[in-house]
Amino acid sequence: MESFGTRLRRYRSERQWSLSDLSARTHYSPGHLSKVENDLRTPTRELAASCDAALGARGALLAAQGADRTVDATGGEGRPAEPAHAAASPDEAALPALPATLSDGAATPVVAALTTVLDGLRATAQSAGPGAVLESAAAQVRALRGMAANARAPEAEPLLSLAGRYAEFIAWMCQEADDERSALGWARTTASFARHVGSPDIEANALMRRSLLALYCDDGAATVELASAAAGFTASPATRIRALLRLAQGHALSGDDLRCRRALDDAYNLLSSPAAGSVAPPLHGSPPGPAVRPVHDRAALAFTSGNAHYGTRHVADPIAMARGWCLQVLGHHDEALCLLGAEAQRIPAHAHRARARFEVRVALAALGANDVDRACATLRDLLRVAPGLDSATLRTDLRGCVRALSRHRRQPAVAELLPALSRQASRRTAA
Repeated sequence: MESFGTRLRRYRSERQWSLSDLSARTHYSPGHLSKVENDLRTPTRELAASCDAALGARGALLAAQGADRTVDATGGEGRPAEPAHAAASPDEAALPALPATLSDGAATPVVAALTTVLDGLRATAQSAGPGAVLESAAAQVRALRGMAANARAPEAEPLLSLAGRYAEFIAWMCQEADDERSALGWARTTASFARHVGSPDIEANALMRRSLLALYCDDGAATVELASAAAGFTASPATRIRALLRLAQGHALSGDDLRCRRALDDAYNLLSSPAAGSVAPPLHGSPPGPAVRPVHDRAALAFTSGNAHYGTRHVADPIAMARGWCLQVLGHHDEALCLLGAEAQRIPAHAHRARARFEVRVALAALGANDVDRACATLRDLLRVAPGLDSATLRTDLRGCVRALSRHRRQPAVAELLPALSRQASRRTAA
């Protein structure tokens, strides 16, 4: 099997580029690239993405880097590494319903009141760690199950539907708390509630929660598989758009530029279609080019399904943000920096968790584009809020920033920032 270094040299030779030519386009030194080509240095995913984009390899170099990593992890070919997100976890059977009762006809006001509680917990999670909301959210799930067990059939359904929304939120908070086992368990609980009430939206969102776990385990294939299944549900346009964006991210992680762009196009076309008319008004003007189309602030409306909210509610243009994320992963750093930087600035200042998640991608894109000053400024701001958020997904991306910044450790700004950044990236969750 052709190694990454051999394939990199072949692509560079076909372009008739010297190591210095490739260095100028990727911001890695000729000496470092030479060691990679001669299999004396293990390539990082960031290096593979930058070289892939510069040489127009359409994912071939990313695929080679992924294959090398799998061989290293397993000690040989043909035995894929056990994904970190595959651990078993107990489902809702371990969460007994509280002996809660409900007055006849009271389901509607109870659901309205507890929906307000859920909205409050979501708002709290934007500025506080998972430990601030998990216990309260889990108690509401048990109470809702208890009330549903004692309610008449028509009134049980909205109670269980709301319990499913709570469970999906808890799965997210468990992932943020670096507890993948519990996150998977709560995703299964979400799917169970969805099947009880026949809600394809809730069931698709349970799959997307699992796909996000796979994404942060760097498992592109599992991300694609789960997102594809979510996109296949006869769910609302809002849910299907979110599934298509996750599918695009999975393809980007796998280095498949063409399928990534196709999924982004499909998401935009669905948003622009009459089927999405109830959640997204018609767009004005002629959108330029495939997968580059501006959706503006109205796109945020597409992520509200009926009275239920899933995914981010703070990103003005989710499709543009997803496209920027994909471009950064695929090594198109300059374009990604422009797009991510503009979109991150539109996130409300109070939405600390949402803003941090996307600002760290801005920093990664800036480092890929060799804009070290901008990356350092962005990361300094992030370090002011990161400890309070206690986010495992944020720490995953911060570790990528540490790796990329280490190449510039002789710069004074980097030398000053790197110790604090390293401590935060390796910090254990408090939850």
